[in-house]
Amino acid sequence: MNFGIFSKLRDNKLWWIDVVFYFIISFLIATISCYFIFAVKIYFQKENIKAYNVSLDTVGTEEQREMEKQVLDYQKKLNDYYPLIKNHRIFSNILTYFEQNTLPKVWFSKFSMNSKDVNIILSGETDSMEIFSRQVSVFEESEYFTKITVLGSTLGDKNKNSFNIVLSLDPKIFAFMQKPIIKTENQ
Repeated sequence: MNFGIFSKLRDNKLWWIDVVFYFIISFLIATISCYFIFAVKIYFQKENIKAYNVSLDTVGTEEQREMEKQVLDYQKKLNDYYPLIKNHRIFSNILTYFEQNTLPKVWFSKFSMNSKDVNIILSGETDSMEIFSRQVSVFEESEYFTKITVLGSTLGDKNKNSFNIVLSLDPKIFAFMQKPIIKTENQ
């Protein structure tokens, strides 16, 4: 094995290797010194915060401090409930939607909701197949349903059409707002 290559590299110094080496060393020293400077600053800031907290404990009466603790406790409880409230779905909006968009000759006898799949299964009756198809058409035109499946439709007693529908809900329906009812002077 020829070890002469190593001696040639040692004798043939490249100036840029020295520059890179000293730059890396200076960067390392600067990083370590910044770390210690910030560690000392953080320590002094924590000490100042402790001193301010001690001085705040002497301000106010005992009753005021108790009230402040109570307010902070309520605030903590409210913050604990915030994620629940934020993610809560208002299911009554769905009922309001159906109330406003159900045709006059359509009666829903069963309303069941699968919250896992966000599906509603509706069972009901209409006077005719034509009214039933118009009601399905109203649901299909709605932006609040992603899929509509008719499970079955049969002609029942007294020439009433019984039906079962599965409606897949779009999450926007939980934000559905009731349209205001405008009264005229004659009403």
